[in-house]
Amino acid sequence: MSTLEIKKIIEIDASPEIIFKALSDPEEITQWFPDQSILEPKVGGKMKFTFFAKDVKPLDRDFFPQGEIVEFILNKKLSYTWIPDGIQGFPRTLVSWNLEQIGQNKTRVTMIHSGFTGEPHELYKEHSHGWDYFTNRLIEYCKKKHSSFNI
Repeated sequence: MSTLEIKKIIEIDASPEIIFKALSDPEEITQWFPDQSILEPKVGGKMKFTFFAKDVKPLDRDFFPQGEIVEFILNKKLSYTWIPDGIQGFPRTLVSWNLEQIGQNKTRVTMIHSGFTGEPHELYKEHSHGWDYFTNRLIEYCKKKHSSFNI
């Protein structure tokens, strides 16, 4: 059986420190990603996000992924398992965020959501579309944070 991954590469006009905090601080995560967030910033820590369909354009239902932190390298990499509650047959997947500084205040972010099995199916397509939406929100959020630090 083949496995599929979703890969998004973005460049953000902000430092890795600003971006990593946006990815790992529960209060900041909710500014661009889920409506509610639990993320324990350590390997083995819990991750649980809550998305309400009424608040998030690409969603047609409430969504509750949860998992465990498997990599936490400050300002460089964050990975966690991604297991949505209530979706039958959803495989155990992994979301990884890799940060690479490419300029004084510019960072390349590679997000990989891996572990989808079989042919590209609706859940894979929904997640790919969702990651497009949320990586754009991450870019805008981090650019604003960067600008506010440099006023």
